[in-house]
Amino acid sequence: MKNFLLKCIAFFIIVGLIFAIPAYVIDPYNVFHATNVRNNGVEPNKRYIKMRNVIKNPDKYDSLLFGSSRVGYFDVSKMSDGKCYDMSYSEGLPAEHLEDLEILISKGIVPKNVYIGLDDIAYFVDPSSHQKMLYRKAYPWNKNPISKLKFYLGYFDLITISESLEVSGAFTDNDPDFGGRLLETGTERLDMPTGFDESDTAPTWSDYYAPRKEVFEDIAAIKALCEENNIHLVFFTNPINIYTYEKDVENGYIDFLTELANTTDYYNFSGINDITTDMSYYYETSHFSPEVADMMIACMLEGEADPQLTEQGFGVYVTSENTETLTKTLYEQAAARGISTNSYSGN
Repeated sequence: MKNFLLKCIAFFIIVGLIFAIPAYVIDPYNVFHATNVRNNGVEPNKRYIKMRNVIKNPDKYDSLLFGSSRVGYFDVSKMSDGKCYDMSYSEGLPAEHLEDLEILISKGIVPKNVYIGLDDIAYFVDPSSHQKMLYRKAYPWNKNPISKLKFYLGYFDLITISESLEVSGAFTDNDPDFGGRLLETGTERLDMPTGFDESDTAPTWSDYYAPRKEVFEDIAAIKALCEENNIHLVFFTNPINIYTYEKDVENGYIDFLTELANTTDYYNFSGINDITTDMSYYYETSHFSPEVADMMIACMLEGEADPQLTEQGFGVYVTSENTETLTKTLYEQAAARGISTNSYSGN
């Protein structure tokens, strides 16, 4: 019986290694290579990698930029009020930024400045959906070892690895600085030309997008947390590409911008303007270029704004006192373009 048990244990160890070794070596999401991130064509779990980087280097940065991947093209070296790190990742959400800020503060990492980009993703995506996605899955930083083990075990999936190998096999790495830049600044490649494909103007939209009112509670909680810890907090909205913006407005995005002003002040860059309708500023219908990010930085940090863009709503600082003016502008823009809206009752 003893020999039989030993053989069973040995068998399970061998089987475990058969699964574990390829998962660890291939590691498509880079969770096992967080200090040496490889550019393999599969989107890494940037939330985990970036949080780990900041936690392991508590004195390296004094400012943090949060948001979806759309704020990934900010040149943080131009954010002159501190040493900033870009924490953005695919579909980054306010509820997740709140959780991450709470974790950092609990570990004694209290940033001087926090910037948070908001857009349709913040309003339409439920954070619970991300726990099923390996490239967006949260790591349980302040929980017990069993919870942490479960996180890693989720990446020991040979089917996922096999599918990832197909992607990696067809991928050509033309960005050798990807890993180092991700850990140093958190940004995407800033010298990449836009090259917008005019034949592909489908809005960036997923079937799980639906208005989520709880986002305002998340934003209010972030605001309270930053006030409690004397953190300078700035919210801003991203300039959404016109083709995606049309879809957003049809689903109540302007209502989000209106209600947002009742929760917090923010810089608005959303709307129909000379930036969002110019495809030379976009990679596709989702991500805007570093040139646009530079304009946003100049507006928020230096007070520099183009009067014509400001008239269109780009760069306007929105409060509960002036939100009706912005709302009216945005609905008039939508009506002029023939975008269907049902929620506006103003003149």
